[in-house]
Amino acid sequence: MAFATKTDPYALTGSGKPGDGILECVAVSDNNSASLVEAHDEDGTLVAKEVFGAQLAPSADYKVKSSGTLEGIAFGAVTTYGTKRVVLTGLSVNTSAGGETTVTASGEEVEANSAGTCPATYTLPAIEVGVCHHAKIIASAFSISGTGCYLQTANYNFGCACGKATKDGVPIAHGVYEAYGEAQVEIIQTGSTPPTLTAGGNWFISSPLSQTNPDADYPTWSATLRLHLAKDSAQSSS
Repeated sequence: MAFATKTDPYALTGSGKPGDGILECVAVSDNNSASLVEAHDEDGTLVAKEVFGAQLAPSADYKVKSSGTLEGIAFGAVTTYGTKRVVLTGLSVNTSAGGETTVTASGEEVEANSAGTCPATYTLPAIEVGVCHHAKIIASAFSISGTGCYLQTANYNFGCACGKATKDGVPIAHGVYEAYGEAQVEIIQTGSTPPTLTAGGNWFISSPLSQTNPDADYPTWSATLRLHLAKDSAQSSS
């Protein structure tokens, strides 16, 4: 039998979408869950139960099929997934020396009558992805210097919080807030001078370079950078 067609929950792929011609959706998980309440009699015996508030939290994995720039991806963008409405709240891009770039999107189910966007949205910076198996600097997050110092991994995680109003466990309104970006980097040192890490643009170093110097191997340096995403001015705060 043929493999089942993958449906992109967050519409990152397809004609006119941010990943058009760049990304291919290769795996999707619904991550369906529900809540359970129980009542017991005076002996502790179960006498009643109710399962309610079933909700999806889909995640999707993408492969890079052509080098390009992902532009216009916004947290708070609402899309249709099957019969449900879902909002994008997370995007990760992982790169490494000698490894392929992987992209993962995640989010949550929202109210059925939700419009195409939340009252507030947060557009991510342009994200450059490539088919080459390189550890990559994206979104102008940082630069490194130092003779014989090489980037080994650069993993980027963009996310936001999603607040919901619910009735009987079913969402009736929602909004996203506190959007951020984070970059975790690892650098290998083969020369005598340690690397220097400089944050780019509005990024800042939240955890400075820290060395690991093992026996019979080259030292490595790791650090974390953060970015606070501004709310899109075109969106209302109501």
